Amino acid sequence: MRRDSEGGRGPELPVVVLFGPRGSGKTAALGDIAERCGDRVPHAHADLERVVKPPRAIITELAFSLSRKFEGQPRIRFRQLWLCLLVKGAQLNQENREKALAQVRDSLAADAEFSPRTHNTVNGVVDTIAQAGVLPWWSPLVASTLLRGGEAVRWRRRLRRASGLRDATPQRSPNLQDVLVDIGIADSGLMDEVFCAAFLADLREAYRGRGAGRRKANCVALLDNVDSAGGAQLLDLLLHIRQRHRQDPDPLVVVGTSRQWQSRWGRQDSARTPEQAGLDDWTQHREADRGPDSWWYPVELRDLTPSEVVEAGRFGGSTAPYVHALTRGHPWGMRQIAAALGEQAPGPAMRAFLEHRAADEVPFAERAREYLLQDFDPVQREVLVGLSAAPNLELATRAEVRLGRADDAGVLHEIRKRLWSVLDGENRLALHPWLRRLLLHELAARPDDHEERWVVLHDRHRQHHRENGNSPLALYHALALGDLAAVVGHLQRQFEQIATESAVAPWLARLELITAAPNRLRTDREPREQVEELARVVAPAEADLARLVAAKWLMSDPLGDPGRTLRGIARSEFEQLARQARAGFVVFFGESEKYA
Repeated sequence: MRRDSEGGRGPELPVVVLFGPRGSGKTAALGDIAERCGDRVPHAHADLERVVKPPRAIITELAFSLSRKFEGQPRIRFRQLWLCLLVKGAQLNQENREKALAQVRDSLAADAEFSPRTHNTVNGVVDTIAQAGVLPWWSPLVASTLLRGGEAVRWRRRLRRASGLRDATPQRSPNLQDVLVDIGIADSGLMDEVFCAAFLADLREAYRGRGAGRRKANCVALLDNVDSAGGAQLLDLLLHIRQRHRQDPDPLVVVGTSRQWQSRWGRQDSARTPEQAGLDDWTQHREADRGPDSWWYPVELRDLTPSEVVEAGRFGGSTAPYVHALTRGHPWGMRQIAAALGEQAPGPAMRAFLEHRAADEVPFAERAREYLLQDFDPVQREVLVGLSAAPNLELATRAEVRLGRADDAGVLHEIRKRLWSVLDGENRLALHPWLRRLLLHELAARPDDHEERWVVLHDRHRQHHRENGNSPLALYHALALGDLAAVVGHLQRQFEQIATESAVAPWLARLELITAAPNRLRTDREPREQVEELARVVAPAEADLARLVAAKWLMSDPLGDPGRTLRGIARSEFEQLARQARAGFVVFFGESEKYA
């Protein structure tokens, strides 16, 4: 944000877009930037989703905030933008241009009085800003006398120069008073464009006029939810105007947030992380031949790493891995769990965490789903729950499994657009693990008469993979259905066929895939007791492998063994497999050491 320039001309500045799914910390990031700006860097904030506003209204609000007094810097006077606002408030005659010109001349006279409509426009804007907690540098009293005295002289001199606003309009007039008439009777689109152009022109004027040497930092506009209709329209205008004035860059850093990816930003795989982002990086990777779209600089707000979860959530060393495994480091999920857990250490009671009820008596999982799925309608949410049964979206949306549902394609598009898809270990698109966890919880709770309940969906997947000869995936869904005996029988036969050390790795990979299956096991049992109970359904000769499968199944679920009490069972059973193996016993012993 520091401004290092020569001759009053600053560098070209990007429009930074912090993007990520709902709850990824975008609004918090804007708050952090605002805090860093403090009272020294001119900055303004607007949430473009809460109220639908035309670009000219958003621009006016930004100008009011930027015109506050910031420490060590001259105040920014938005004279051209203010002139637009006054002309907009005047009731110009739209049928007689001569009369409209006379009205403009009268409004610009030193002793001019505002019309009632002008007063209403100005006062309405003042009230809106005041309610938002941002007080402009002027008041209605100041506004009512703005065109008197020395200020009027300066504006009349500007009119005689016929500069400023005339350059802001798409069709230039030799007479600025004609331009003002055009503004006063313009349609909404032209009005928006003129306001945006005047705003940027005022900023450029402030940074090259008297006092420019005291301005050490560019202005910053913080725009939450730029993927809204009003946000997209505003930034389109700003970037087209910037492109027209590339020879005279404006001193405005725009930082926006978005819950959607926009194709105009370029390739999604070229987006930067916060660690990579910077003006030099944008300049180096910018594709200048893309015209107005070359100004975009998308920065992805990724999930938190395990170490960042420790720091951000202030969790103890044993709690952080549990929280990270449950949420994949999703910032909102992490914060909500931190608030609910408090100082509690992970233990068996956490198995029922998704049912935790706060003061509002709403289960945690339900509150989380309501927040995260706001952008999906009820029909789409029903489809999402059904898609959660499969490990990735390619498998989830196969026609043979979904029985040709017409709405799947639209939901899949929304998942990707809303940034809720990730790449799994096989580089396939999958639902974000935290969202999938919450959807699976809802799937498990569907009533027995629901046409797409847990048993129906997993059985459909199992049958599909059986018919296509994919035994591991068929057994993945068999385990989700609680058929531990089928899984153990298959793995036992495969184990007995291991004849070389190289055959161990595929067997271990198969074990890993199958035991990653979701479960809807009871959460009021001790994990060790549950493992023993599950293993009893298998013949004694396969009991060791059954305990390993059951332990791995529970451990693959962060809610299955929050206290990590099953590691000893896994280690012991891998050691037992090493003793029984015809080949590769060293590999099995090595696997057991992972659970030390």
